[in-house]
Amino acid sequence: MSEGVMNEGVVRADTVHEAVTDDQRAAVAQFVAAVPMAAMVHSMHYEVVGANTLCEGVLGCAVDDMIGRPVADFVPLGDRASATRIAVQLEHRYPEAGPTDHGRPIGALRRVRRVDGEVVSCWMHVGISTIAGRRFIVALLDLVNPVVDDTVHWRDRAERDELTGLLRRGPLLAHVDEWIAEDLPVALAFVDVDRLKSINDAHGHPAGDAVLEAAGRRLHQWSPRGSVVGRYAGDEFVFAVTFDGSAGLDTAEVTESVRSAICGEPVPFGSNLLGVSVSVGVAVREPGESRDRLIQRADALMYRDKASRTT
Repeated sequence: MSEGVMNEGVVRADTVHEAVTDDQRAAVAQFVAAVPMAAMVHSMHYEVVGANTLCEGVLGCAVDDMIGRPVADFVPLGDRASATRIAVQLEHRYPEAGPTDHGRPIGALRRVRRVDGEVVSCWMHVGISTIAGRRFIVALLDLVNPVVDDTVHWRDRAERDELTGLLRRGPLLAHVDEWIAEDLPVALAFVDVDRLKSINDAHGHPAGDAVLEAAGRRLHQWSPRGSVVGRYAGDEFVFAVTFDGSAGLDTAEVTESVRSAICGEPVPFGSNLLGVSVSVGVAVREPGESRDRLIQRADALMYRDKASRTT
């Protein structure tokens, strides 16, 4: 059996395959309509054959617009290789499912990409089922971090920092990797909270935590929709966004806007008001530049900003 690779990571190499019949599509539609949670069915060649209306809420896409599309459209670029491995694992585990056999599903925390580009996490159960005499892969999706309003998401431990609720480093950089792979204009900012040790020494570590939580929350509230914000390390945050390359980006303006958003007001802690200061470095990706090099430049600019304000 040829493992293949999905189109940009999710379409099989063996392109000659039997088309799904109208009767099979109708049977799939009936199948997913009876499932009480978001469900998608795709062929063994990774073409979406059916989905139910609950899936529309997860993927932000009408069922009619899902059908016929490659599964790759709904899988983040960095996750496509692992998605292929799951499908191949199922095929090898159940090579000859009978007319009523259902392969035991594989359950895992996975990421899916909505049509608006937002990446959300869900518990996904993926298995093989025979419907109308044909084997299909069935995915059931249960959101972990559904949108509550425009800015607030449920926090899930797998991807989010416990103190701030922001993305951890890995999921944050996965977003940046996707944008770079698509050769989109990317701006990345390093934000470092100044003098955190002195706050901890003077008021205790809970005070430092309060400052970090406030800094992360304010940065997230300031950030435009479609951007990503994460806690990169102890007192460091990263903000990244794509933008209209033809219009350019004023990095100095972004730097001061970030500083104003975070440091505009002190942080209440007990009977004290703690001042907040941050150093910011903003870098715009150069043509062909790697993600690591972009991060290095933003980090260097942040330290340059710190030095300019302490001398």
